[in-house]
Parts: sequence; C-alpha cells; structure tokens
Amino acid sequence: MFRRALPFALTILVSPALGDDCPSAQTAKLGFVLERQGTVAEIRPVSDHFVHVVNAYPGGKRQDVIYYRGLFPISRFDDTARSINIPVSDLRTIFPLEPKARRTLTYAPAQPNKVGALISLELTVTGQEQIQLGTCSYAVLVVRNRFLDAEGRITSEHTDLYSPELGFVLGKRYEERSGAQTTIRYQSIRPLGRVSPL
Repeated sequence: MFRRALPFALTILVSPALGDDCPSAQTAKLGFVLERQGTVAEIRPVSDHFVHVVNAYPGGKRQDVIYYRGLFPISRFDDTARSINIPVSDLRTIFPLEPKARRTLTYAPAQPNKVGALISLELTVTGQEQIQLGTCSYAVLVVRNRFLDAEGRITSEHTDLYSPELGFVLGKRYEERSGAQTTIRYQSIRPLGRVSPL
C-alpha cells in the first residue's frame, strides 16, 4: 500500500518546482519567452553575438527584430515597416558591460530605399538592481541611453534594464519632464521549450 502511494507523493513534491523553472545563463541559450499585457516575445540566440526576437502583439501584428547581444537593435521588420541600424562603430567594443562603464557607438538608421544621418549613442551603466518577472528574479544593469544627432544635440533618452545572465533587455525606463519615471518591463518569463512556437 505504501509503495503504491509513494510515486504519487513524489509527483506532488516535484510538480511545483517544475512550474517555477526560471531561465538561467545556460538554459537561455536554448531560448525563452517574455510576456507583458498580451504581448509575447520569443527570444532565440542565433549566434554568439546576435539574438532573434519574434514579437506577437494582441492585435495579431508580428515583428522580427535582430539584436546585437540582446541590447542594440540591428533590424526590425514587420508587415508595414522595415528598418536597419547600420553600425559604423565596432559593436564588439560595447562589451563587457560593468557598473560605471561608458561606451559610445555611431550608426546610420536606414530603410530599404534610404539611409539617414549618423546618430551617436552614448551608453552609461549607472548602477545595478533586481527585477522580478513573475516568480523569477534577475540582476540587471541600469544602462542609460542618450541619442545625439550630427550636431551633438540630444534627440532622445531612455534607460535599459539589461540582464547579463540572459543577454537581453528586460525593461525600459523613461523620465518625464516633471522628473517622474515610468518603468515598462516584462511581467513573466519561461523557457521557450515550455510553449508551442508562435
């Protein structure tokens, strides 16, 4: 009688642990899924340097994005637009990132039929913090982004919350003119193998 009940008892003990399976530096290489308010992002590393992301939005729109190491967007394609950021700096100099690191890169935004003026991007790691995605917690680098035009004027700013462990941005922070900050982050994460492909 006891022997028959034991496997069932083990199943009860093991199952909750499987539900809390958080992607790690090792398993992230196989891909993972991020979700926020109906938006689903499938993240798949495609080489040591590049990450392919498929975003599916609630209205049915799909978008393909290629990132350099999950931080800098190289290309963004969807049904209505195609854009490419052409680096004229060596992207490999961005990494490794650590607290207080400062990096600068220059790139040209392009569409299939035109290339825009050069943009300088200043990256500054201003600190570290923990970010919670459902039951999973990750240490992230707080990376300040400042975009400058050819004359050196700041055209936009935002902050990335970048996870070195996963090699991807888990949230973004924007500062209002009033000084208030708005943080937009993913709400949950799970291994890619847990869901059917989009």
